[in-house]
Amino acid sequence: REAPMSVQNNITRVGFRLQVRQDRLDEYRSHHDAVWPEMLDALRRCGWQNYSLFLDDDGTLFGYFETTGTLHDAVAAMQNEPVNERWQSLMGPYFATGDAPADQQMRELDEVFHLA
Repeated sequence: REAPMSVQNNITRVGFRLQVRQDRLDEYRSHHDAVWPEMLDALRRCGWQNYSLFLDDDGTLFGYFETTGTLHDAVAAMQNEPVNERWQSLMGPYFATGDAPADQQMRELDEVFHLA
């Protein structure tokens, strides 16, 4: 089932989740203390705005960002960024949900409420 887009002023709000391995939570957090500047630049170039990640103790990772397209568009744009392949390779072992890169495993969530 495809999640409905939440669009306001040509900005789409995207929420997604992934599962981080519980035995690797601290390492995963530490990588996000120092995200590579070239990765941050690539995300901005590809339209990822207001991007946040939230991690629960059970490994549930909730992500949120705003973009002018869809989750699919934003992920597809990142596929053209060489730094993304390196970042996805680094992050791959931290995820418990399969062999595909994390950016290919994002499970988009339906927005059910927004307070503007």
